[in-house]
Parts: sequence; C-alpha cells; structure tokens
Amino acid sequence: MPCYKCSNGKYKYGQRGNCQFDTLEACHKAEQAIHARENDKGDNVAAKPDKKPMPKPDKKPKPGKM
Repeated sequence: MPCYKCSNGKYKYGQRGNCQFDTLEACHKAEQAIHARENDKGDNVAAKPDKKPMPKPDKKPKPGKM
C-alpha cells in the first residue's frame, strides 16, 4: 500500500490512513515497521507446535483402593 500526499502537505499510509507524517520518508519508514510487525506475527504463529489434547484419565477406581 503506498503513501499518499494529503491536502495539508502531510503524508498518510494507505487511502484510509491519517495525514500524520511530515515527510514521505517518514511514511515509508512507518510502512516498513508495519510490514515487519505483520511478518513477525505470522512467523510466531507458524513456529508454534500443534498442541494435541491430553487424553482424559479414567475415573474408575482402581481395584483395592477406595
């Protein structure tokens, strides 16, 4: 998603972003940080091992114990 110049002279990231960046370079740095954060989240999710549910223990009393 590109950075756009707003009517007030500032820049925003994407069409729905806020006009908050003073320079185009600042907007691009924010864009890189957003993509790095998104990639980091995806890597963490992929790195987690699948957890299998533990089997439920038998609730029957063992012979000789009561």
